Amino acid sequence: MTLIRVLLLALLLSPGFARAELLVGAGFLNGVVGPNIEWAWRHTSVWALPGAHIGSQGFQDDDLRWAVGMRRRLDGGTTVTNGFFGGLLAGDLGGEKRYERLGLGAEMGHQWVGNHVRLTLSAGLAVLEPLDCGDYRPSAQCDTEAKRRRHDLDAEPQLTLGVTLSLRR
Repeated sequence: MTLIRVLLLALLLSPGFARAELLVGAGFLNGVVGPNIEWAWRHTSVWALPGAHIGSQGFQDDDLRWAVGMRRRLDGGTTVTNGFFGGLLAGDLGGEKRYERLGLGAEMGHQWVGNHVRLTLSAGLAVLEPLDCGDYRPSAQCDTEAKRRRHDLDAEPQLTLGVTLSLRR
């Protein structure tokens, strides 16, 4: 978590950051819904999606989540024209209300760009981190070796689906 904060701070303080177009809107990624903030350069963009989780019980504003990523145009186009992109993403992609389960993956998608609006639709595959029983369950459920082995979570793949709608200047 600290490494991600350092990388984001370095990005924010870089000289090229001031030349990026700021896009602000709403986003959805694997149940995380919230404000989408994106900085777009000529062929590449970086984005951050802090938000809350929408689960089977509806919108859970006490279950905060986050995701970050970067995208690059695949066809040589720019971030201000329609076209396909590929990218990397990371964040809390598979946790539940009681715990965070980080993942890292790649995505592919398409963007539709108008004069004042940008819409993206993406899909990808991420790998979720392994968790020990004690990392996400009460200690009483992990008090024996057999219970710990039964409830440990291995690293596993996770499909990702994302949509953003952003306003452009």
